[in-house]
Amino acid sequence: MTGLRNPCRQIDYFQDGLLKQVAGCDEAGSIVRKVGIMSVVAQCSVVRPGDVIKVEFP
Repeated sequence: MTGLRNPCRQIDYFQDGLLKQVAGCDEAGSIVRKVGIMSVVAQCSVVRPGDVIKVEFP
């Protein structure tokens, strides 16, 4: 993982409507975003729910 980020409208390039799934509003009308992460891919593969992800600290 190289950093944290807030989801932005670029996520809709991956799948239309995805930003609405990861952002919303609280009772006061303020935008609430679920955080995303950026990372470096060491090996091309498919990651599925339940797969183990290995974290190595630098």
